[in-house]
Amino acid sequence: MPSKQAVSSLGSLVAVLGLSRVATAQSTAPGSGIGPGLEIVLRFGVGFVIFAILGAAAAGLGPKYTTNAVREIQDDPAAAISWGILVGILLPIGLILLTFTIIGALISIPGLLLLVVLGIVGNGVTAVWIGNSVIGDDGTVSATDGVAGGLLLAVLFAIPVVGGFLLNLITLVGLGVVGRDVYEEWAD
Repeated sequence: MPSKQAVSSLGSLVAVLGLSRVATAQSTAPGSGIGPGLEIVLRFGVGFVIFAILGAAAAGLGPKYTTNAVREIQDDPAAAISWGILVGILLPIGLILLTFTIIGALISIPGLLLLVVLGIVGNGVTAVWIGNSVIGDDGTVSATDGVAGGLLLAVLFAIPVVGGFLLNLITLVGLGVVGRDVYEEWAD
């Protein structure tokens, strides 16, 4: 049973993520008062907060798991990418196709909710992996790695189209490792 603090922390994280999506979805039309330069700064700030919190939380709440996940990515990046494509692209398509049947909807809705949680954890692992790769690998991960990775991922988050595409590709790596771990636990 998760502790009240863990549940409270998860609830706060979900609230921050929800509010950040609202902030980034605001109109920047000519009459909105936000210029293109300020829009990029705002996107960078929001991206940094999101990825730094996710990275620091991953390293702080599960240091052993995050260290192992980062090592898995470093040891076999091709497998992490393959699992990321499977979990982040093919599985959602399959779950959406299942919603067209009544019994499939009962399976796909919890499955899609699980994918959201896996995506949050995967983004945290990705931030730590990026930060650990830049800062240097001493064998363990720390919250500093998560914040450094959050800073670098925020740069991509700030770039309107191409940055979002590249960000999605990079975060598939963390999602792949987390998805593979969940599958291996479930299959045992």
